[in-house]
Amino acid sequence: MPKILFSQFANIELIVEGGNPRGGAAVQTLVWMHAFNKLGFDIQQVIYETETRPKKKEFDWVETITVYNPNVKRIRSWYTYKLPAYFKTLKTAKCDYVYSSIPKWYFFYINIFCKILGIKHIIRIPSDEMVDKRIFLTESKIDNFYIQKSFATADLILAQNEYQFVNLKRKFPKQQIVKIYNPTIINEEFLKIKTELQGHIAWIANFRHRKNMALLLKIAELLPKENFMIAGVPLLPLDEETEDSVENLRKLKNVTFLGNVGREDILGFLSKAKFLLSTARYEGFSNTFLEAMCTGTPVLTTHTANPDELINRYELGYVYENENEICSIIENLTMEKYLTWSKNCIAYVKENHDYKYLGNKLMNQIKCL
Repeated sequence: MPKILFSQFANIELIVEGGNPRGGAAVQTLVWMHAFNKLGFDIQQVIYETETRPKKKEFDWVETITVYNPNVKRIRSWYTYKLPAYFKTLKTAKCDYVYSSIPKWYFFYINIFCKILGIKHIIRIPSDEMVDKRIFLTESKIDNFYIQKSFATADLILAQNEYQFVNLKRKFPKQQIVKIYNPTIINEEFLKIKTELQGHIAWIANFRHRKNMALLLKIAELLPKENFMIAGVPLLPLDEETEDSVENLRKLKNVTFLGNVGREDILGFLSKAKFLLSTARYEGFSNTFLEAMCTGTPVLTTHTANPDELINRYELGYVYENENEICSIIENLTMEKYLTWSKNCIAYVKENHDYKYLGNKLMNQIKCL
């Protein structure tokens, strides 16, 4: 059977007992793992030498592959220790493919290793800022230089939406680049159209600047009769705006902080929600949107977090410009319109995002590499 190695260390947090909360890239990657496992691939996941936590029983099909000890201190440790360890790992793992979900500067070297060993390297773009000038918000100039080199030499790049695809194709016209939406595992137990316009307004994300909790605060203040439930934890260190917003949100009587909601509980949480609210400044393709749709829960999102305009194009909820507009929509929404949104969510996610369907689509693509 073909082997695929998942290279992001953070993925393990969703696989082991007592794992720490992770962002959307790890959540999305876990679904791809499930998809490839269903398609008959052997699944490998990198870990640090210091990893001792046991895997959850439901992930006994994931083989963990030790790479290096992150605590080892050496002069120029990436070149004298970590990268050589990575090469050795790829050689002994005998994988056919490497899947990487968050581009890093050293992927340029991973590409070289893969070409030497006859392995195909697939890089997934996690968010829109990775393909435009916003990359400098998180990456240095030298890191960005090597990330661009890694894009130019990867065997396949996976874009989440049209914006990513167009920008990448403009920069790398000869590269193999494919747009493929995020997959999700559809649970028939929760795949139900809403029957009533009631429940809480769910907000799900780890707390950081790009999620715009300042806007969430404004909306919650304008809708004191609505119950807002916030699922997530701070990503430290917090920026000042997010820290102030969280502090003020905690003072509101209509806001409840739930902390981290586990993967096994997320659909139940969303099924009881009236809406999923996004206040994000930008998104690549939100896994949480798909999870909400899997429960028939409409999505309310900003115009900057509406990949390929899917929310308004398929009538899966509402795309708003500011806090006043969304408050007006919530207060004046008819039952008929709400049920239409809910029905559309179910139909759309079943037709376009089933993990086995998209897994087959991606498998057929990588077989051609």
